[in-house]
Amino acid sequence: MPRPEYIARVHGALYDFRTCDASQRPEMLRRYREALAEAARLANCSEALLQAAVAADYGAWVKQERLPRIDRK
Repeated sequence: MPRPEYIARVHGALYDFRTCDASQRPEMLRRYREALAEAARLANCSEALLQAAVAADYGAWVKQERLPRIDRK
């Protein structure tokens, strides 16, 4: 099943949040929460349920987009 675009937007916002500078974190978190809220509305479920449902897909999305790995400090 292809990934809906609204899920890809959630993944993109999460990736941006995880890779941004500390000074950008509040804005990137706001964007992630907005993307998650929109996706939950479109999927007709709670944000927590959607977040849990797509968590396993995040790694696959990063690989498909050929994004660099996030170094853990």
